[in-house]
Amino acid sequence: MDTHKAFLLMLTAGISVNGTCGSIKAQTQKEKKEPNFFYIFPDQYRLHALGIWSDPEYKDAISTLGDPVHTPNLDKLAKQGVLFTQVCSTFPLSSPHRGMLLSGMYAQTNGLDLNCRIGREQELNHDIECLTDVLAKAGYETAYVGKTHWHKTEAVFDKEGNYIGKEPGRHSISEFDTYIPEGKSRHSNQYWFQHILDNHFNPISYSNRPELIDGKSDGEAYRTHQFSGQKEANIVIQYLENKNNQRDPNKPFSIIWSINPPHPPYYKLSDCDTTIYNQYYKDLPAHELFVRENVDQSVKSSTPNARNKEKQLTARIYFSLIAAIDKEIGRVLQALEETGEADNTLVVFASDHGEMLCSQDTMGKSVIYDESFLTPFIIRYPQKLTHRMEDLMLGTVDIMPTMLGLLGLDNKIPSTVMGRDYSDGILTEKFQKNAKPSSAFYFRNNAKGVRTYQYTYEVQQNGTYQLFDNQKDPYQMNTLTLESIPSKVALKLKSDLGQWLMEAHDNWYDKKTNKKLIIYPQI
Repeated sequence: MDTHKAFLLMLTAGISVNGTCGSIKAQTQKEKKEPNFFYIFPDQYRLHALGIWSDPEYKDAISTLGDPVHTPNLDKLAKQGVLFTQVCSTFPLSSPHRGMLLSGMYAQTNGLDLNCRIGREQELNHDIECLTDVLAKAGYETAYVGKTHWHKTEAVFDKEGNYIGKEPGRHSISEFDTYIPEGKSRHSNQYWFQHILDNHFNPISYSNRPELIDGKSDGEAYRTHQFSGQKEANIVIQYLENKNNQRDPNKPFSIIWSINPPHPPYYKLSDCDTTIYNQYYKDLPAHELFVRENVDQSVKSSTPNARNKEKQLTARIYFSLIAAIDKEIGRVLQALEETGEADNTLVVFASDHGEMLCSQDTMGKSVIYDESFLTPFIIRYPQKLTHRMEDLMLGTVDIMPTMLGLLGLDNKIPSTVMGRDYSDGILTEKFQKNAKPSSAFYFRNNAKGVRTYQYTYEVQQNGTYQLFDNQKDPYQMNTLTLESIPSKVALKLKSDLGQWLMEAHDNWYDKKTNKKLIIYPQI
């Protein structure tokens, strides 16, 4: 072959090869890119509200019946990843959970030991190095979409809800939540879309991306006039598709998607999608709606009085909201697949706390009963994890360090973190770095407790206590005495609670509150 012909062949081939090389380079970059992180957590979503618990293959995975929910997308996710059964919300309340999740520090130390609320000083300390701060420093593109509820709630708006700043005569837009302006309190989340107000179909939105809020500026109020979960899903999908260059595709991304539903309101039909309500719950008999034994029989009546009729409606709307959330999560996970990022993304589905939903004759959260205290937790990470069940009693402060460990960033866990990194155990099932805990810690300001694989033990400020055998009495209907269980077990419950109170820097430890019911460590 002469030199001229060889050159022409090389030149011709180069046109083809250059295109191929570019593709190979992009593929190599993608393969080498650090794993993405996608954390999805709706508010007030209890462990039992997953359809998978009604699957015959998983019917014995938890000790009680699952709720009559329709969650095909979350069930699919659970069957693809690690499905946890004993994850506990250390302080089952929105703001304290968010503070512990982001900081890896107990609420007693991070500034959020109560819900943010007008007239309160509580807020997540600005200078704490949080999960997303670490990820941003490690080169991640960071995005936050949805509810926040960790910033001090103040009157800093005009009458239309536009952020003006703290000056006399200003207004507040919510008793509990507020807009977070650009700065430290956003904790390095570069792509920002925030929903405020417990209104599922017309919350107030703020964003630093004008294209998401009809061209408005950061701090200007915008009304979505659509289901908040759907609006947020659309935003997450746009971010994943990256058609408008929202992020650098050569960098890993972090998305935290905080969904407000199924948090209240769930009291009238306009609080949910009536199509879902009519399809699944409108005609469902009350005894099939409330399957838990600790719901009073009168609530399950086919001829309820007015009060119980309201409770039945609440349950129908709560479950309808869960089905609506599942639908939106399904859309987003499909988009993740279509972008080719699914195999390289650590996806987590979780919740901040549960919902009692008439169990123990109560509604809401903040209590130690399983309906409030246990939360769903699923991790899908195709590159490193296969499907299995996991009974690790992960606490809220453990989530941050464990996620960083799973992402290979354990060497960047801040020294301020008080939780434990259980990533090696989740990856290998051996838990050598940190052994599985024998109990999980629970607290609110006037009660502290522990939950083991068998018992739930709670001590109230006034010196009374509750004790349940979760194996013999999974619906926690029969209170025991400490004297009725083996003395070694009673000693362990008291000692574990004292140890947790010391680790959390709780004021009960400082005061040695209820010493007859709690054994405090001797230092």
